[in-house]
Amino acid sequence: MNALKLMLAFSPWLAFWLISGGHSQARLQIGIFVAAVMVVVMGLAKLHRGIILWAGVIFFSFALIFVVWLQDLWIIQRLGIFASGTLFLLTLLSMLWGHPFTESYSREHTPRELWTSPAFIRGNFLVTGAWGLIFLANTLLNLAKFYYPKENEWFYRGIELSFFALGVAFSTVYSRSARRKRSKLSASEPC
Repeated sequence: MNALKLMLAFSPWLAFWLISGGHSQARLQIGIFVAAVMVVVMGLAKLHRGIILWAGVIFFSFALIFVVWLQDLWIIQRLGIFASGTLFLLTLLSMLWGHPFTESYSREHTPRELWTSPAFIRGNFLVTGAWGLIFLANTLLNLAKFYYPKENEWFYRGIELSFFALGVAFSTVYSRSARRKRSKLSASEPC
């Protein structure tokens, strides 16, 4: 996966994360609204698809109702847990359904005849599993933030961003390595 495309896929989540930083109700509502609009526009433009699209639809619809419209303080206080938890849960479900969320993105740069190969399937499970661990770690981090709010908000956000950057780096490096391995195998096959 290309790092830029991966960041584009997560751009509604990143926009929400960046805009809603701090303890401002207005910034939180603006971040939710901007991210929700981005999910819809990207879904219609087919820039966003699969489980990540549905995670955005589910979470940002939920947030629009409970945070923007109802202003439910209980939900607001736990919103980070819900955000990361939604991504974790849908990532896990995608693997249980046998279609890891990275599959739809990796098909873009993989020949169709390899989509059913064991290496392609295994690689997608591996990368999606890594993202699942990152989403789980962020869910637990947001849980810690709820119970230990004395730490600076940006301390927690820095850790979350580090996990995200680790996921992007791993996905990019793994994808490049798989493509190189594939091209070496095809070059060594007799004509």
